[in-house]
Amino acid sequence: MDIPTRRNTPVWLLITIILTIAALTVLVSNLKSPPISVSAHSGDVFGPACGAATIDGVVNPDEWSSASTKTFQMVRPGGGDPFMATLYVMNSGHYLYLGITINDDEFSTSGQWLPQGDGFRIDFDNDHSGSLFALGDDALTINAGLPQFGDRYIYNLPTSIRLDVEGGGTLDGIGAANRVGSLNHFELRHPLCSGDSLDFCLHPASTVGFRLEYLDAEADGSFGGSQYFPGSDSTSEADIVIGQCSTPDFFIYLPLVNK
Repeated sequence: MDIPTRRNTPVWLLITIILTIAALTVLVSNLKSPPISVSAHSGDVFGPACGAATIDGVVNPDEWSSASTKTFQMVRPGGGDPFMATLYVMNSGHYLYLGITINDDEFSTSGQWLPQGDGFRIDFDNDHSGSLFALGDDALTINAGLPQFGDRYIYNLPTSIRLDVEGGGTLDGIGAANRVGSLNHFELRHPLCSGDSLDFCLHPASTVGFRLEYLDAEADGSFGGSQYFPGSDSTSEADIVIGQCSTPDFFIYLPLVNK
């Protein structure tokens, strides 16, 4: 009877088997691993820049000369021609200042779905988490129609906002808008740290994420749509870095007139 002879496995075959097993192990491990998170921020950074401006609805180049500035196209998800806007950002020791000009073809003070007409909604990522619309996040509005300024916050998901005063908070800040030449001008001032729990609280070197949404009311009263910077997604954010500033604020009070 023949007895089978044991043969030695070639070394090259053993190496091939070991490398194949190692490669399969890495592949399975990668399939089980969570996806690598990607930074939500666009890379657009404003500030630090020190300055203050009179909030009268005119973005005066002299008043905003020290601001951090960028001109950009607004994103229009539904298609059509985008607007060109310029954003100015600076802060004093106590306030954040935003100035915006945009080449809308009219200055509409009311419209369908937009009782206050043309305007910007500025959503903030208070804790710089990389995603907008967390409950309590700060949101400011500035409109062509009255009242022009709104101090708001996210009160209901996914994106619903309401005035701070409707949620037990306070109205903190001021805004104004005007038509200047062929551009719509918007200006606002908001405390860096108002003490209202529905507002952000920023200090020198703080970074806060934000997104602009322009809501367009057409001249005939219809709704012209929304345009965005830096993008329309809830993770589309630019950043503001707060400066160490001692710039005095320019508050103008109108005198009382007795009749």
